[in-house]
Amino acid sequence: MSVAEIAATTPLVAGVFTVGLIAILHVLEPEYDPSWRMISEYSLGRHGWVMRLAFVTMAIGLSATCVALWPFGGPWITGLAAVALGALGAAFIDADPIMTPRADATPVGRAHTVLGVVLLAGFPAAALVAGVGVAPALGWTLVIASVVPLAGLVWFLIAAAPAHGQGGSPEIRIGWPDRFCLLAYLAWVVLAAISVLAVL
Repeated sequence: MSVAEIAATTPLVAGVFTVGLIAILHVLEPEYDPSWRMISEYSLGRHGWVMRLAFVTMAIGLSATCVALWPFGGPWITGLAAVALGALGAAFIDADPIMTPRADATPVGRAHTVLGVVLLAGFPAAALVAGVGVAPALGWTLVIASVVPLAGLVWFLIAAAPAHGQGGSPEIRIGWPDRFCLLAYLAWVVLAAISVLAVL
């Protein structure tokens, strides 16, 4: 197997592991209501190491996608690398509980928020730019597919708007859009890997 094939296959495996680990967390820690709790909060629970591992596998998948797409898009892929760093950093820097108002956030919680913004808000733009960059070689599928992550981000922002920096609550239903974003982002990464494998 060539380096290119390994780079394109790795996101497929990493994506399955990421989704599987987070699905397991929903069973291991049912106290985290998925309708309004962010997935990052699983790192604070009894099985926090599972969430950290999920962030690591997500970062590995994103990084491998960058390597796989680079020959087709070069610098157009740089944004995805930044997003991968956001996921990796989130693995080692825990979030504050969602109920924490912005004014009471810890330095570690603030750092996690920055990394979360890089990942959550940065991915749709990075995916669109990467898709445009690789379009001459791989077609426009990834550009079209980047609409789904963008829609997830818009849903998340609309759901989060009532918080106004005051922290989350059961009335602010950001959990489902957060999980949709994760699945949409991973689906785009898998599609990118399949697109590369199709031309190798």
